[in-house]
Amino acid sequence: MIDWESYRKLFPHLREHVYLNHAAISPMNTRTLEAVEEFFKNRLEKNIEFWPEAMDRKARLITLIGKLINAPQNQIALVPNTSAGLNILAMGLDWKPGDRILLNDFEFPSNVIPFINLRRKGVEIDFVKNRDGAVFIEDIEKSLKPATRLLSISFVEFLNGYRNDLKRIGELCRQRNIIFCVDAIQGLGGLRLDVQETGIDFMATGGHKWLMWPAGIGFVYIAAHIFDRIYPAQAGWLSVQTPWDFFNYGQPFAENAQRFEPGTANTYGIIAAAAMLEIMLEIGPENIETKVLGNTDYLVRKLTESGYRLFTHSEPEVRSGIVSVYHDRAEELFNFLKENKVTVSLREGKIRISPHFYNDQSDFDKLLDYLHDFDNHS
Repeated sequence: MIDWESYRKLFPHLREHVYLNHAAISPMNTRTLEAVEEFFKNRLEKNIEFWPEAMDRKARLITLIGKLINAPQNQIALVPNTSAGLNILAMGLDWKPGDRILLNDFEFPSNVIPFINLRRKGVEIDFVKNRDGAVFIEDIEKSLKPATRLLSISFVEFLNGYRNDLKRIGELCRQRNIIFCVDAIQGLGGLRLDVQETGIDFMATGGHKWLMWPAGIGFVYIAAHIFDRIYPAQAGWLSVQTPWDFFNYGQPFAENAQRFEPGTANTYGIIAAAAMLEIMLEIGPENIETKVLGNTDYLVRKLTESGYRLFTHSEPEVRSGIVSVYHDRAEELFNFLKENKVTVSLREGKIRISPHFYNDQSDFDKLLDYLHDFDNHS
């Protein structure tokens, strides 16, 4: 039995705020703060030249990431954000005029712009049309063409929380010899994701949303069978096999995913990310997913009972941690909630609610009370 209350105590913002906006950015917690403070205090007083320790901490984080997604450590590289990660794939493949990429018209721009940028090389971009915020597998299949080389899609769609069936999409890509790329930022950390089970070839994510890391650190995963097909388009002194052999300019790239890390990593981000990931693995990704989906179930039921119309799909198999609500005065409602220290998102004229594992029914009931107050008295 998980003692959720003990984890809830790690988040002091709860004393004054109801924070339900993890699809935007997550708050820090006291265990992460302690880890960061300890590291920087050590740099202030003792270990000023921190490089060896920083490399050990980085290796530790990559080990933890490997456990989270079931991936070998040598196939994981750290990046600043999702866009930087996706650009490793977009700019690293050898594109030919007439090659095609399949996206959909419901994506966050991070999973679109890096690929549209390839039009200058003669690459054609096709878009699957969403149906009321859903991307159906049959529509994906119909949109594939003989020249389709890559399909990129989000684990979870940012606007309404629609969870794509990565396993079925991965099978479809393998049948057609298409590279399967996933933007994981709106699911990973709240939902389980096994890159082996889903057949993902390339995955990119930032850490500042559901993984609850600081902004400015994320990672990519690259499957072994496409590893050598991706050229390090951005290379630096750390991309090579022996970086400390300074004057050996002609040496080959590192044999592992380090080749995609051109320079010094975000040490603060590494320390904080590792501390948070240790918490998540301690709780268990399966337990976090159960809690997050239980939050969604409760919100969907209570909002529906109160007469609100949801943009989030009702089928449990396509739900995630995001619940989006239609409202005629969405911007006014958003500001009202903000004034009362209830944090949600205003996205495309809808209220987007995204609680995490430490949130509980008391948070949701406060939100519902303010919703009713706004609608009944304003």
